[in-house]
Amino acid sequence: MDTGRRPPVVAALPRSLYLETTNRCDSKCQTCIRTFQSLEPPADLTLRQVTAIAEQFPVLERVVLHGIGEPLLNREIFEIVAYLKTRATTVLFNSDAISLTAGRALRLIESGLDEYRVSMDAATRQTYQKLRGVDRFDRVVANVRQLIELEPKGSRTAPRVSLWFTASRVNLHELSAFVRLAADLRVDEAYVQRLVFNGLGLATAGNALHGSGLTTPLASFRGAAPGLRPWAGCQRPWTLSYVTANGNVLPCCISPWVARDYQALILGNALAEPFADIWNGERYRRFRINFESASPPDPCRGCGLMWSI
Repeated sequence: MDTGRRPPVVAALPRSLYLETTNRCDSKCQTCIRTFQSLEPPADLTLRQVTAIAEQFPVLERVVLHGIGEPLLNREIFEIVAYLKTRATTVLFNSDAISLTAGRALRLIESGLDEYRVSMDAATRQTYQKLRGVDRFDRVVANVRQLIELEPKGSRTAPRVSLWFTASRVNLHELSAFVRLAADLRVDEAYVQRLVFNGLGLATAGNALHGSGLTTPLASFRGAAPGLRPWAGCQRPWTLSYVTANGNVLPCCISPWVARDYQALILGNALAEPFADIWNGERYRRFRINFESASPPDPCRGCGLMWSI
C-alpha cells in the first residue's frame, strides 16, 4: 500500500464523523456485541452535545448517526438531524425501524435525513426472531411500508430508504426472498453486508460465510500469509472518527466489536476535550504509528480476518 500521501502521525480534522446518538436499543440481535456485553453506561447524545462537537469541524461531508444502539430511541434525533443538515452534506443512520410510528416517519422526512437504512437480516418472521432476538418482523414491514407511502412522490427531501441484510449461514437461504420483499415494499435498494464475528452469540466463525481482506476469501479466513498486513488498506485513522453516546472517541465503528481491551481503545472524550487535541493527541498519534507497523493496534488485528461477506 502507498502510504506516502498521508502523514504517518498527524492529520487534518476528518470530514466524516460517526456520532453514536444512543447506545440503547429495542432489539437483541444475536450478532451484536451489545446483546452480550455492556461496554459503556446507557446514554444518549443531546442536541447541545452534538452541536458542541460538530461546531469544531471546519468541513463535514458525511455524518453517520448510528453505532451500538437504535437512533430512533434518542428523543432529540430529529432535531439533531435537522441541525446537522445545516453543517454536513450527507446525514444518515441505520435503524431497526421498530419504533418508526407514523408520526416519527413524518418527522424523519421533515428532518432532511439523506438516508434511512433499515437493518432486517431476514425475509421471514422466524429467521428475523432468531437473528434479531425480538418478534417484530411484521411490525417492521408495516412501518417501512408506511414510510414509503408517506414520502412525497419525487421529493428530493425524502430520505433514500434501503433494506440491509447481514449475511450468514443462518439467513443466506432467504436472500432472494429478501430482495423480493424490498421490491414489494417499493424500496429501491437492498444491501448485503458483512458479519463481524467475535465468538459471541451467532457472531461466530462457524456462522460466517467466509473471510475477506486483502487476499482471497478463503486465505483470509484461515489467516494472513507471513509478511502481509491485511489491515493496511484502511484509511479510517486518517479520514474519520467515531464518538460514542458517552463522548468517547474510537478509531471506527467496527472496533468495539473486536477489541480485546475496550478501555485501551478509547482515544479521548469529545465531551471533555477539544476534538483537535484528541485527533492529533498522543493516543491518536500512537495509534497511527502502530497502525503502520507490523503489529497493528488491538482493534485492527483481525480486520480482514474476522469479517465474513
